[in-house]
Amino acid sequence: MNFFKNICFVLALLSSVAQASQWAVVTTINYPTNDLKKLVKQKGWRVVVVADKKTPKDWQLSGCDFLSVAMQEQLGYRIAKLIPWNHYSRKNIGYLYAIAHGATVIYDTDDDNALSCETLEYLPADTELPVCQTNQLCVNPYAYFGQPSVWPRGYPLDCIQQKDPFALMSKKVSPLIQQGLVNNDPDVDAFFRLTRGEFITFTQKEPLCLPVGTLCPFNSQNTVFHYQALWGLLLPVTTSFRVCDIWRGYWAQRLLWDIDGVLCFTAPQVIQERNEHNLMRDFSDEVDLYLKGGALAASLKDWCAHSAIFTMRIHELTAHMAAQNFWGSQEVELVDAWIEDLIDAGYQFPEIIQ
Repeated sequence: MNFFKNICFVLALLSSVAQASQWAVVTTINYPTNDLKKLVKQKGWRVVVVADKKTPKDWQLSGCDFLSVAMQEQLGYRIAKLIPWNHYSRKNIGYLYAIAHGATVIYDTDDDNALSCETLEYLPADTELPVCQTNQLCVNPYAYFGQPSVWPRGYPLDCIQQKDPFALMSKKVSPLIQQGLVNNDPDVDAFFRLTRGEFITFTQKEPLCLPVGTLCPFNSQNTVFHYQALWGLLLPVTTSFRVCDIWRGYWAQRLLWDIDGVLCFTAPQVIQERNEHNLMRDFSDEVDLYLKGGALAASLKDWCAHSAIFTMRIHELTAHMAAQNFWGSQEVELVDAWIEDLIDAGYQFPEIIQ
């Protein structure tokens, strides 16, 4: 009887939620912030907020879809049973929910990012943009945007001092993932914050795209994913909080190369007033970034896929990273469940091009 009640609940929920093409996804353990209240007022965007067990039980905010703990358990997603509670990767439930309700673009963000513009904007999936020309494996976009002594969280420490004034070439590209920079308190690592920690403002410049063969970490705080890259939203469950979105970003970038997609960095349209953090705890959580970032980048560059089917390549790379001890073997089960859930949601995976 409970099974049939759950099925009826899910069907009623799905039929009551209107389809939308542009979704923002947030997870929170706080009461609604002013930044989140502003986000839900963005015209043309639907917002889904994913609760965790630490989220206040009386949480409510008009204008968003709120996935309570009980609702997440009743949605029936395969991945739900594989994601621990009190973990940032609960956000995966929100990604899948948005895709199941018509998302063709997802804005990945947090509840402490304030839009500094009236309208959330992003680049089309096919356009002409500057692409950096370099022989380096990793490129620091913060230098391009006027801050050469600052680096993004997850940037290989052994690359910080490299001097590579690259050239730019305008090309027709597919910027399927777009990382927006953030002013005031951008996403840097705890090592930077503990030793410097100043407020930062980036230069307003045209976007910067990374070519195939070049990598840079990107986060889950101010990032747009186009439809062809929605498979790349999956956050791992076996890493620390401060590592999960960065390892996801490296993983997704390598797979982008196979579908002729690129990662693009854009000028800030967000100001961050960061939620309270214990910097020493952040530092401890980020150890894998410091010790393994360069090795992961090199491993991804050298990785060769065997399958001609893109979903199989997603599985292969996930298993490769587990075999190299960048994350745990549970990620393979998670990614397989994710692929099945996406198929059930009607998602069409891209074809391999390269």
